[in-house]
Amino acid sequence: QSGSISDGLLHIPKFKDGIKIKLHCDIVGKVGKMSITKTPTGKYYVSIFTEQIIDELPKTGKQVGIDLGLKDFVITSDNKKFKNNRYTKKYAKQLKKAQQHLSRKQKGSNGFEKQKLKVAKIHEKIASCRLDTLHKVSIELVRNYDLISVEDLNVKGMIKNHKLSKHIADASWGNFVTLLQYKCDWYGKELVKVNRFYPSSKACSECGWINQGLKLSDREWTCNSCGVVHDRDWNAS
Repeated sequence: QSGSISDGLLHIPKFKDGIKIKLHCDIVGKVGKMSITKTPTGKYYVSIFTEQIIDELPKTGKQVGIDLGLKDFVITSDNKKFKNNRYTKKYAKQLKKAQQHLSRKQKGSNGFEKQKLKVAKIHEKIASCRLDTLHKVSIELVRNYDLISVEDLNVKGMIKNHKLSKHIADASWGNFVTLLQYKCDWYGKELVKVNRFYPSSKACSECGWINQGLKLSDREWTCNSCGVVHDRDWNAS
C-alpha cells in the first residue's frame, strides 16, 4: 500500500494518526509502496520500496575466488578467512530448554502462549545474527574486489545429506550468494559462478593435477605432480 513518512511518523490509509516508527537507516530516493509484516514475536516491520540511482563503488583492480565451507564460512584465494559463527549450535541448548518447557504447557493456555513467544524470540535471534553476518561479509567482499568467483553449489541437494543438513542450513550459503549477486549488480562489480561439477577441491591450484582419491575428511593433501601441500579449502578457492 502507499504511504508517507514525516517527523518519525508513518502515515498510511485507514489510520487517522501517524504511527511512530524507528528508522534503521535514512530513506533515499522516491518512496513507492510499503509492505507491513508482523513477526511471530509480535514485532511490526515496514519495508519501504524506493526508486533511486545507486553509485558504483570505486574499482580496486583486484579479483578473488572464494570457497564456502563449514569449518570456516568463507575462505578467499588470498587466504583470508571469515569465521563460521554456527548460530544454531550457539543457541541450541537455550532453544532445546525453551522447547521442552513449551511441550509441558497446555495448548491454548496463557503459559503456552508466553512460552511460545520465548521460543520464537530465540529463533528470531538466530536468524537476525545470521543475516547480519551475511550482510557484513558480502559487502566487505564487494568493496574489496571487482570480480568474485564462487562455486555454483547445489544447496538443496547437499541438504539431503542428513549428517550435514543442519550445518549447511545454518551456514545459509544460498542466501549469501543471493546477497553477493545483488550487491555486485548494484555497485558495478562482477560475480562469476563456477560450474558445480568443476573439481575445485580435488584440482591442484598450482599445476592442475586432479586428486581423484581425495575424501571429504582430508583437510590437507599433497599434489603427486608438483609436490605442493594444499589446505583443502584454500586450494578450492
